[in-house]
Amino acid sequence: LPTVAASPRWRQVARVACGTTALVAVVLAIVVAAVLRPYPRQRLHGGPGLVITDRHGEPLRVVPGTEGARGRFVTLDRVPPELVLAMLAGEDRRFYAHPGVDLRAIGRAVASVLRQGRVVSGASTITMQLARTLEPRPRSLSGKLREMIDALRIERAIDKKAILEQYLNRIYFGGGAWGIEAAAQRRFGKSVAALGAGEATLLATLPRAPNGYDLDRHLPRALLRRQYLLSAMVSLGWITPAALRRVEAEPVVPRGAPLRWPSEAPHFVDAVLRRVRGGAPHEIPSASVSATRASISATRGSIATTLDLTWQRDLERSVRNHVTDLRAATGARIEAGVVALDPSSGAVRAMVGSFDHAASSAGQVNITTEPRHPGSTLKPFVYGLAIEAGASPATIARDERAAVPIRHGPTVVERGPVRYREALAGSFNLAAMDVTAKLGVAPVLETLRRAGLGPLPGTASSYGLPLALGSARVRLVDLAAAYGAFVNRGLVVAARYTEDDPIVETRIFSPAASHLVMDMLADPAARRAAFGAHLPLDLPFPVAAKTGTSSGFADTISVIATREIVVAAWTGSFDGSGTRGRLAMWSAAPLARTAIWQLSERLGRPLTLPSAPGGLVAREVCRLTGESPSATCPRKRELLLAAQPESPICAGH
Repeated sequence: LPTVAASPRWRQVARVACGTTALVAVVLAIVVAAVLRPYPRQRLHGGPGLVITDRHGEPLRVVPGTEGARGRFVTLDRVPPELVLAMLAGEDRRFYAHPGVDLRAIGRAVASVLRQGRVVSGASTITMQLARTLEPRPRSLSGKLREMIDALRIERAIDKKAILEQYLNRIYFGGGAWGIEAAAQRRFGKSVAALGAGEATLLATLPRAPNGYDLDRHLPRALLRRQYLLSAMVSLGWITPAALRRVEAEPVVPRGAPLRWPSEAPHFVDAVLRRVRGGAPHEIPSASVSATRASISATRGSIATTLDLTWQRDLERSVRNHVTDLRAATGARIEAGVVALDPSSGAVRAMVGSFDHAASSAGQVNITTEPRHPGSTLKPFVYGLAIEAGASPATIARDERAAVPIRHGPTVVERGPVRYREALAGSFNLAAMDVTAKLGVAPVLETLRRAGLGPLPGTASSYGLPLALGSARVRLVDLAAAYGAFVNRGLVVAARYTEDDPIVETRIFSPAASHLVMDMLADPAARRAAFGAHLPLDLPFPVAAKTGTSSGFADTISVIATREIVVAAWTGSFDGSGTRGRLAMWSAAPLARTAIWQLSERLGRPLTLPSAPGGLVAREVCRLTGESPSATCPRKRELLLAAQPESPICAGH
């Protein structure tokens, strides 16, 4: 026995037997593990980063993925076939023949170890390399076994085409480029789909040794590696010798540059990412969060948003110019923000949250998503509720302190009895509180909540009659969506940030009541009694508009609504300090007007208001009392509910 044990032949047989036994045991363990636990599909979505685009596919931001990697996911049909073949020739020639682990390659690797005592050939398949990219592990025996297990599980979860896509979009090509699209941009300054065969096959050399074959420093070495891959492709019958000569004759001049990542619409993109990661519960409907996360999976690491980047850039310039002018005129540290959305779909088309996102002094504050005092912009909801309760634009409100049951009220000019139309358009405070007192604060508060102006914590007594004047805090983006009800037949569509966000509609008013409120807000003549002529809200086409100024002028807001768009603009101070007494009509309204005018010019036509629904009729009323006119009354034609009984003949004349 000692003699036999010492025999080199027996030692070699024993080593082979042990190695074979170990290999069989490993293979069995791997297969069992793969069968029992398929690879989770959610880990296979996405690429080296998260790409956020506008509605037309223009990139807004590329968010780094694992290990800081960034890049845009490209499908396999956009990758030159020569590149795919070269990758297979260099990394995994039996890719389509094995189930994720190549037993033949493993056998060769084990045999070489047994014969020479060291590793002379690798056994990693493309699927195993993908597994290592998805979950990096130490380069040890246990790490290799885990890669094998994950490779088999991956092959059970997705097909070969999807594996190649994931592999090409995740591996590192050097120079900071993760994924084939970033590599093409980094090395040749073009999309991977635009690469020639020579450029594509040269890129295929990089994953094996990104530094060793770096095209900037070691181009001759990379060209030799490419020649090896091309020759292998010919010997495998994947390309013809003629095709090889054509590739060799193609001039290849790497002329890329360091990657520069887009940074557009920063406040909006931040808001989108907050939704993806789960923001405050009152800010984000759970359905929208789920839909946005699902869209990331479905689109392989990209989010298509509702933003219009061209208009966004225009509005960013407008905000900068407007704030510069206001600061020069007032000497105050004024800020501004604006949001625009489609009232029928809730799609946010533009969002500017501050004068300068990059500014060190609170520039990253997004004022459109911060709760602020809206001033008189809540009054249309009060009058809409009153009309639902049986009132009309001709109904009289008492704009006088005696009509308001509060001890301390605003110091204003009392105008006495005034029709709803002039009271709303002129933004008369005492009249709005008079109407609120008749309705009750609780129903008004509930209407605002149903309109999405939440969460509005507390009870009706927490706000009192000043609720009509903006004592609550609301978000500008929600206010814009709520104003959509007046141009969308009484339906509020919650703000949507991505194309996959569900459309969430809430009816707050009937079509007739919402149209009457819109008609009052679109009446320039009714505004003039309070604000005069030649106002920023006067445009060459009809718009429904309202302004609001908070106490101390820290918040000034203007909302302009049309059938096509709702724009809400804010100016003021982030810290709540005053802005030198400038009303919203002269601070926020010009910015909203600019945004509306920009959209009209882009569309090449005037913006419009919706036509009147059924159930409305025009009748003559007394201009002063709103009642049916007598023979001596000054008359005015007013739009009323057809079902509303005619009022008594005016007794005042």
